[in-house]
Amino acid sequence: MIEGFTRQETLALTQTTSSRLAYLDRTGVIVPQKYGNPKKPTVIYSWEQVLEIRTIAHMRKQISLQMVRKLVAFLDKHGLDTTLHDKHLVTTPNEVFLVAPDWADMPQVMKVADREGAGLGQLVLMVLPPLNTVIQDIWQAATASNVIDFESFRQRAKTTPTQAG
Repeated sequence: MIEGFTRQETLALTQTTSSRLAYLDRTGVIVPQKYGNPKKPTVIYSWEQVLEIRTIAHMRKQISLQMVRKLVAFLDKHGLDTTLHDKHLVTTPNEVFLVAPDWADMPQVMKVADREGAGLGQLVLMVLPPLNTVIQDIWQAATASNVIDFESFRQRAKTTPTQAG
């Protein structure tokens, strides 16, 4: 049995576009496993990559893919885990802030990405959904999809909605 998810399944679960998946692969943000013919390989995404793609889709409502790349580069440069789906991130159209976990009474917010000059004076914050919401969204997409074999999906998904919530 396949451990991960095909390109078509990933498109259905993450509700993103084929060109977005290609861009994420080409830029090294999310690189799937590739098998077979190098010119037209079979592409398989892990459960964690599906979570990451869905999280990036949420982020794209507020920031550019270039900003996502800057965020990942910042995390990598500072020795932090580069996965986004398990982080509490707050975005504005020009900035991304990381709310650091386990800092008791007063959470500390660190600016982790910025695009200079645009939208000065306007502050519209969007809190990305917590991981359990991303997982529940993916399960709902799997249930509603005509592309996904739901029984196969259940066996391959690493986290159930009840484990996430």
